[in-house]
Formats: sequence, C-alpha cells, structure tokens
Amino acid sequence: MARRAPVPRSPIVPGNTADRTGTAGILRRMYAMVNARWTMMAAEVLSIFAKIPVYQLNDLRDPAVRYGLTPEQLAGIAEELGETVQRWIAGGRSTDYALWWEPYQQEAAQLGTAQSVTNLTRLSTVYAAARSLEQIVYSEPYINRIKQAKVRGYEHWTGLAAEQRTKLATVIGQAVADGTNPVVARKAIVEALGVSKGRAMLYAQSDITNTLREARWAESDAAEEELGIRTAMLWTSALIPTTRAWHASRNGKTYSTTEVRAFYAQGGNRYNCRCGQTECLLDDEGKPILTKKLQSSMANEKAAWQSRHGKG
Repeated sequence: MARRAPVPRSPIVPGNTADRTGTAGILRRMYAMVNARWTMMAAEVLSIFAKIPVYQLNDLRDPAVRYGLTPEQLAGIAEELGETVQRWIAGGRSTDYALWWEPYQQEAAQLGTAQSVTNLTRLSTVYAAARSLEQIVYSEPYINRIKQAKVRGYEHWTGLAAEQRTKLATVIGQAVADGTNPVVARKAIVEALGVSKGRAMLYAQSDITNTLREARWAESDAAEEELGIRTAMLWTSALIPTTRAWHASRNGKTYSTTEVRAFYAQGGNRYNCRCGQTECLLDDEGKPILTKKLQSSMANEKAAWQSRHGKG
C-alpha cells in the first residue's frame, strides 16, 4: 500500500494576541530601565535648578521673584544640565553603562532569529538539515543587522538627549528671565521631562519590536535565496484596543518580505506597532500553505476585535 505524503504543517502562530512578537519580557525590562533613568535624571535636574539663588520681591502686587544669576552662571547651569541629560539618556554613570539600550536590541534580534529557526525547522526538512541558530548568529549578515540596529538606536537616543537639553535650557532660562515662581518652574521642568519619557517609551517599544521583525524577515529571505524554500510572511496582528484598524485588517493575510518592509516604511506604521509576521511555506502555485483551522481561527480573532472595538 502506497504511503501518503505527509500533510504540510501550518506555521507556529503566537497565541497571545497582545504580544505577537513575544517581546513583552524584553520590553518590561527596558521600560523599567527607562523609568529608573528618568527618575534619576529628574532628581539631578531639579537639584541643579534648586541651586539657583531666588529673591522674593517685597511687592504684594507683583508675585514675581528674581533669580540671582549672571549670564555666565546661566550658561554654566545649561552646561551642567546638558551633561546630566546626556549621561542619563544617551550614556551612563560610567563607560560600563554607555549605549545601555544595545543589549535589549541584541536580545530582540536573537529572539526573532530563534523564532524563525524553530518555525522553519518545523515546516521544512530541507531547512532543518541546513541551518541552525548558532550558525546564523555568527554569520556576517546577522552581525551586519545588529550593527544597523545599533546605529538606529544610537540616533534615537542621542537625538532625544539633544532635544531634552534644548527644552530644559529653554524652560529654565525662561523662568529666570520672567521671574517665574520656583514652584511653577519646577512643575514645567517635570512636565518637560515627562514628555521626553513618553518619547523614550515609544522608541524602546518601536526599536525592540522592529529589530525582532527584521530578524524574521531576513531569515525568511535567506531560506528562499540560499535553500530555495518559497516563503511568505503571515501577518499576526496585535489585537489590542490601541491597534490601528489598517494594522488589524491584515491579520491572517500573507505578504512578501518586500511588501512588509514597504508597509513599515510608510508614515508612522513602525511606531507603536506590536504586530508580528510568521514565515509560512508557499505551494507550487505560490499560495500559502495554511490549514483551514488556522485560517478560520485568525479570521475569528479579527472579527471579534472589530466587534469589540467598533472598528472595521
């Protein structure tokens, strides 16, 4: 009796619709680092501001105060602020803490690669016989991707530090010039720090998830280019309240890596996105090999999200 050909397997799809990339653990630790750094930075910045002499005017009709600073002293304050901001946003307490975000990026890249290796090994015996995680992480393409991620991270964090330095210098300089009550001035300083902290959280989330996704796209490309394994990327939307409708609409659909890269290059699609993409095999006609059960499950996920949040 002839043996039946094995039934192709569907890809491994992340079951947690709130964490399709599997980066929640990395992000929790990175968010904690951002919180700690901004807390210490705020304490130092407020301490610097508190050193400025303040003189209360004896005029009940005028609630303004006078700060005892010469222009030269104000310039010194600005320099001290700049050093503080640079140290906490884009550096560290010492050279051992410099480029503090890089280990998180490296972990995301390796996690994404491991996810791809596990998935493609399950889907293809050809892939399983030819590639391993250890082989990939020591390869030149992988090392180059890590370098690119580092450059992107460096641009984000040093850019944010420059913006924060300028903003704080402006807030404090304006307070001194206007004679703003110190209590009001401190509130403005804290608000400025809060805005930059929000930006930092956005950069952390976007850099980590994008680094992981890029690792998966690259491994899908490598499987096709080096081994002739025809693949596509199955979109797994993060079905949470803040997900954009045009991101959620992609759940269960397949795209080429070129199409996925083009999507994330548009507008702000790469920011605040928690969607993932999973490699799937293509048949001889170029159609994705997915079980009806998986297709139905992903369609139901999307329909439930649309119904729950009133988004089409």
